[in-house]
Amino acid sequence: MKKYLEIFPMWYNQANHFIIFHNLLSLKERISMTWNKEGVPHRGWRCIDVEDLADLVDGTEEIPYEQCEMCGNERIRFVHLMQHPDYPHELRVGCVCAEKMSDDYVNPRKAEDTLRKRASRRKNFNNKEWRFNPEKQTYSKKYKGEYITIKKSRYGNFGIYFANKSFWNYNGKKFYSFENAERAAFEIFEELHTTQAEREHQYWLSRRNSYENY
Repeated sequence: MKKYLEIFPMWYNQANHFIIFHNLLSLKERISMTWNKEGVPHRGWRCIDVEDLADLVDGTEEIPYEQCEMCGNERIRFVHLMQHPDYPHELRVGCVCAEKMSDDYVNPRKAEDTLRKRASRRKNFNNKEWRFNPEKQTYSKKYKGEYITIKKSRYGNFGIYFANKSFWNYNGKKFYSFENAERAAFEIFEELHTTQAEREHQYWLSRRNSYENY
């Protein structure tokens, strides 16, 4: 059959397109049948995590959208990881299905709003350029009134300096490239960001408490 179609390229291309379309349609039908599949609960699910797939790439790469495992909806960016005591597998679904499955029409959207705001802050952070200091061999940027610095060690890995602390790993992972250090720098900034005035206030407050307990 293939050899015959190769004689007529137009028919061959049309046949290929039909096969691809049929396979994609079958896949979508299989996924969308999860709602109607026997043994799959419709209610009583619990959301254990929400992921923003944009976190997996930098600003220059395309977001690796997923397909909802419950309804088959394509191009979901925010993946709600759902768990049920009477179902053996976790399902990765979109917001609408998460709402129906958990019977919660507030928190799934709140979670997505939180991640959207975080993504916006990451974008603003990344838009600030790093400035290289040739004398210290460091890269620094000023963001929201505070400086954060990245430095390469003599062993080839990178360290991050922020809020009077140094980080040579984050969540147990070392930084073996500038890009990895840059991504971790945002996470560290998010975790520790306060104003200088707030840090000084906390310092003197702790000093006063130590004197009172002396």
